[in-house]
Amino acid sequence: MANRLQPPTKKETTSKDTQIPKELASPLLVAAQTAVLNKPQWIQADGGWWDLLGQQWLESLHEWLDATPSATPVGGDVQHLSTLFPPEKHDHIVRSLLSFCLLPPITNEKRSSKSSTPLIYYTAATRAFLSRTLRILSIPFSTLLKAEDDVSHDLYHEMKRVKMHEKAELARKENENGLGGKWGRWAATAGGTILGGIAIGLTAGAAAPALAFLPLLTASTAPAVLGTVFGLTGGGLAGYRVNQRWAGVDEFDFIQITGGGEKGESLPDAKEMQGVPLKEEQPPSLVATIIIPGILLESRTEGVEAVRNCANLFTSPRRDLFVLSHSTETMLKTGQTLDGWVRSLVFGKLTSEVLKRTALNAVLAAVTLPVEIYKKTGMVMDNEWIRGCDRARKAGKLLANVLREKIQGERPITLVGSSLGALVLFQALLELSMDGYDKSPLIDSAILISLPAAPNELEWMRARSVVARRLVNAYCAGDFVLAGVGRLHEILGGARVGSLAGLVPTDKHIPGIENVDLGGVIE
Repeated sequence: MANRLQPPTKKETTSKDTQIPKELASPLLVAAQTAVLNKPQWIQADGGWWDLLGQQWLESLHEWLDATPSATPVGGDVQHLSTLFPPEKHDHIVRSLLSFCLLPPITNEKRSSKSSTPLIYYTAATRAFLSRTLRILSIPFSTLLKAEDDVSHDLYHEMKRVKMHEKAELARKENENGLGGKWGRWAATAGGTILGGIAIGLTAGAAAPALAFLPLLTASTAPAVLGTVFGLTGGGLAGYRVNQRWAGVDEFDFIQITGGGEKGESLPDAKEMQGVPLKEEQPPSLVATIIIPGILLESRTEGVEAVRNCANLFTSPRRDLFVLSHSTETMLKTGQTLDGWVRSLVFGKLTSEVLKRTALNAVLAAVTLPVEIYKKTGMVMDNEWIRGCDRARKAGKLLANVLREKIQGERPITLVGSSLGALVLFQALLELSMDGYDKSPLIDSAILISLPAAPNELEWMRARSVVARRLVNAYCAGDFVLAGVGRLHEILGGARVGSLAGLVPTDKHIPGIENVDLGGVIE
């Protein structure tokens, strides 16, 4: 098949600009081996995907560097390794490693098998191994972010150049005896063509970057890479739609805010946020971010507009940024009902003295209110909130299916959810954990903001198992709205308000969860 290739050989994947100096190969392998073997605390005893994929990554790295695994020392002090990698070498080292990481791992099974393998892909697990290796070498993570941006730009434009080169050759053959027809008109435009706003000449073309995998790119494989790495087949995330009601979800769209696409269309919002008109097409990025808004207060598009207003936060380094818009009618009704309930029926009962005493503890403030207030006024609110939570959990299951299908491409994904959007995200993590602990993770990082749920230890560990790098619980002890909803459920349904993840940090004995206190940010 045109979109599949055998694993590349070392000769095919090496160029001068992607080679690691011989004197640095050994310390680099020591750092990589240390990063994989000293696995994070949250990895289970049997290792799961970390041990399996980590070993494959190390084997491939040894082969790429022409080294023998048995010759690489295990253990010992690695603090001195950073002195061998001065800042002036960081960019080259990271770009070389990233180029290697985009290649399929070379395993014994693949050496002996005739089966095909994807040409290029970048997984969340690979990025986790790479980032831990760089940390040992004291190379800033920002260097990796810049390299990802540069490589995605070069790779995308090189694939476009390869495709246009084949068209140019076809034009030459069809018009050996003179120009004419559509190819004559195309070639007559000063020997080039316009592709997504960029003029590419027939002879020079775009400047070809030195990447390890470029010798393998052809006009027939380039479209496969676009679909595999960047998820652009069929329009990617932005083209995904729920065609019919699925388990109660009748609205489930990915709205692209920044980034690029197959047609090379740079979105106007991204241009405006930069403040400078962009003349060239914006390639898709090697990593992508999906933001999941929660309850809405003013309009069904409020969540999308809020992300658009802060899109400049995602332009350096550049990345594909999407908003998951789901069940907006329900989210709006839930938000408006909650807002009215809190404003007219709850705040009116709180004296200024109570507010002073409980300003830093929303749970205490919520408990201070008489139980009768909740019983008399809370039934409508409780019904709307339950309906909103139900839609959020169903959307989470659908999100897990979308990620499994890799519509986002073979690239690491960061997920950010707030309030009921955090519930969507957490439900998706639980769904993905059902695939088994040995399954390669699809998610690089997940950030839960004001999660309106109280997961137990097992649920936290299940969620942690499907995230390759960071799982963040962002909480605020002064969030009275969330505390009020929690108190309502405590009275009407027996839940414990004090255990909501959006109000408190997770237990210290649950490893791998980063707790971030938003008390200094949220008023």
